[in-house]
Amino acid sequence: MAAGGTIRGMASPKMVPLTTVGSSFEARVLTARLGADGILTQSRGGGDDTYPLPGPVQVFVLVDQAHEARQLLLADQVEAVFDDVTTDRFDD
Repeated sequence: MAAGGTIRGMASPKMVPLTTVGSSFEARVLTARLGADGILTQSRGGGDDTYPLPGPVQVFVLVDQAHEARQLLLADQVEAVFDDVTTDRFDD
């Protein structure tokens, strides 16, 4: 029996850096995007208060979900490029 209780402690999940963004607002948007696909995230850095402060924020994901998270970010970047191309075409 473990001292102080009957439930054994769990190991902390292994988190790895995914990317760094420019503000806590950007980090919140990114973590919401990843969380919508079931990817556990954690952010570190920047001011995380009522009013997001500028400054770099690192976004971390579970090591087992890092590849999937990178694929989602890549897909979003590719879609954004095509959105820009389509928008530019109609602006001319």
